[in-house]
Amino acid sequence: MKLETLFEHCAEIISIVKRNPAPDEFLSQYFRSKKYIGSKERKIISEVVFIHLRFLGFTEVLFERLSKSLENIETKMENLLKILITLYLNLLLYPEQLQSIINAISKLYNPENNLDHFQSYIIDKISQNFNLGEVKDLIFEYDSEIIRFKKIYLSEKTKDIENISARLSLPKFIMQSWLEYYPKQDVNPLEIAESLLFPSPFTIRVNNLIYSRNEILEELQKEDILGYPTKFSPFGITIIERINLLQNQLYKSGKIEIQDEGSQLVCLACNPEPKFKILDACAGAGGKSLFFAFLQKDKGFIVANDVNILKLKELQHRARRAGFKSIITNFFKYEKNQMALLKENYFDIVLVDAPCSGIGTARRNPMHKWLLTPKKLQKIAMKQTELLSFYSRFVKKGGILVYSTCSLMPEENTCVAKNFLLRHREFIPEPLSLSFKSYDITLPLLDEESFELTLFPNIHGTDGFYIAKFRRAT
Repeated sequence: MKLETLFEHCAEIISIVKRNPAPDEFLSQYFRSKKYIGSKERKIISEVVFIHLRFLGFTEVLFERLSKSLENIETKMENLLKILITLYLNLLLYPEQLQSIINAISKLYNPENNLDHFQSYIIDKISQNFNLGEVKDLIFEYDSEIIRFKKIYLSEKTKDIENISARLSLPKFIMQSWLEYYPKQDVNPLEIAESLLFPSPFTIRVNNLIYSRNEILEELQKEDILGYPTKFSPFGITIIERINLLQNQLYKSGKIEIQDEGSQLVCLACNPEPKFKILDACAGAGGKSLFFAFLQKDKGFIVANDVNILKLKELQHRARRAGFKSIITNFFKYEKNQMALLKENYFDIVLVDAPCSGIGTARRNPMHKWLLTPKKLQKIAMKQTELLSFYSRFVKKGGILVYSTCSLMPEENTCVAKNFLLRHREFIPEPLSLSFKSYDITLPLLDEESFELTLFPNIHGTDGFYIAKFRRAT
């Protein structure tokens, strides 16, 4: 396959995937329909597409300003040029992000001149349509604006953040929300936004009661899979190179699970004792339920509750693979109000890992940034408030309620938690540090008495997560 053909495939995908909330699934379907695309080309195409989606806002603004001189440009060529602009701005600002693509392209096309071949193609193609100097100047114009703004944002009221939002590829209303809230927490919202421009680490965790983390690391090393212990979770491993583990024997035998470190920390915040009864209220495919079973040495009683029966069936399969017997799935139908396993004033721990905007996982799925609107955000927060209130009734006196999201929006996080406390006087804040100390975990930004914590990609290295912990008064 010629290099130009490879990028044309990227352009074809981009024309459709920008409207798709699940680009990963779409890419899989696309590759299944075009079996002639080899595995090496697929890897390059996937990486290019995701880099483009992460920088979508910046690229769109640059193209709009540059394309005023173009007439009657075809959609296919427009998408191709946008992809090449994304790659060019990365060559100028974040060249390290392109290294794996450059290496892969060099092996396929020009082993001796890896960077030259890649760079010359991009520059030649852009130069055929735009003045390259103008493109470069425009990129640095936006970049100098963000450097200036980083120095003043704490001391000056924001008037116009159009350029900042464009440069950081973040919708303006999200940036406004972060600028209003996060500086009060001594967190730089610009650095949060910039961290979402890069891929997330590939993290797994130990899922077997016999094997230790060091033993799993040794097993991976035997297969030339390099990894290292996660910074905070004592059960996590970060894999250096993103690979497909689904056919790996360690995964197929249930000894490891794929789970972000932030998601692991949500479970560790619950700090379950072996005999505790746990309700995982919005369990989905059950990553957290599986971790609870591991932490309890499979001696507890876990109800994995969800409204999606297909995800619960996947959890049943994962639990069998791992050999856990303490997890019971509960398909909850609101219209029939099925409450057989949901007993009020019964569970030691109730986790409400609520459906959310997913902004905290935008490194994995950049479309979460672009599909969210202020109206959607308001509706999501209302639903989260309802879920937290509804499932709180199942916590026994003296028991624990944990609310979590994979969002970085204060409207979904601290606003929901504090509104819950105002309406439910039977619950009191519970310090998170008590749970993390029991695992010898010290987390940045977590005060000794704080009942809530936001995990940031730029500070903690995890996906963006929010955790709030409450105890029901006795």
